Order: sequence, then C-alpha cells, then structure tokens
Amino acid sequence: MSADEQVGHPASDATIERWDGLCLVGQRDFPGVPQSAGTARRWVLELLDGHTATETMETLELLVSEVVTNAILHSDSAGPDGLVTVRVGLGDDVIHIEVIDDGSATSVPAIRTADGESLSGRGLSWVNLLASTWGSSQDDEAGGAVWFRLATGHPSGHGPFPSR
Repeated sequence: MSADEQVGHPASDATIERWDGLCLVGQRDFPGVPQSAGTARRWVLELLDGHTATETMETLELLVSEVVTNAILHSDSAGPDGLVTVRVGLGDDVIHIEVIDDGSATSVPAIRTADGESLSGRGLSWVNLLASTWGSSQDDEAGGAVWFRLATGHPSGHGPFPSR
C-alpha cells in the first residue's frame, strides 16, 4: 500500500510496516459523528459477508463498533470536517481492521478499568480480550490509529481470501 492509495489520512512508516504482507480489500472514510460507528460496522460486515465464520463476523461487529466509537469520542475527528478512516486488509487466514482518526493532543488509546456500574470504558478491553493481536500508534501527520487482527475462522489454506 502506498501513500498515493490513501484518501483521508496520509501513511506513516508504522502504517506501512503494519500492512506488510496484507492485501487492502476496502477503505472508506466516515464523518466523525456517532452514527458513523453503525455505518462503519455495516460496511465491514457487508464487505466480508460470507467469507468468514459466523463467530468471527460477530466479533468483528463488536470490535469495529468499539474502535470507531472510541475514535470519534476521543480524538479530533469529532470536530468540524473530522474523519475516521476504516481499512480492511486480508492476509494468510487473518483479517486486519485499522481505524485512523484525526489524532488528539490530549488522549491516547489505553485500556481503562471500568467498574460494574460504568456505562463506558470497556472498548479496548474487549479488543484486548477478543483480537488475536492489536495495537495503536500516534503520528502528528497521520493521526491516531488503532488496529486489530482476527483469524478468519477457516482452516489454514482453506479460506476464501487471497494471500500475498
């Protein structure tokens, strides 16, 4: 993936390294409004429909919603003309989801401890629990990114996704 292929946010060195060996199968920009979490979730599910195990699709639905919601709530993407970019990549039996926001001078992604009464603060805990791996990066030019990977749910070598 090259910087020329990216619409909403420029590439950082960390982004290029994360995508090594993956094939970009979809990218879409969403406005930085709360409704975009549902729109992004539906877009990812439609993009991957029929290509992975049901359990994986259910996990994708939850994690995409959480990460996009966090990007909108905790970054400058919620400002006027703010964007959240969602990228979907595929590799050897893995789905890679990356959510890029406009960054924040006051907030970085972190797992928070939420008590039983709290209505928020569990998003990255779910990502940490359910994803095969995940991470985040912050770049002054490229903004913030939170990414995660899930196994496709197909036996090795039998998945419907092309590998590089």
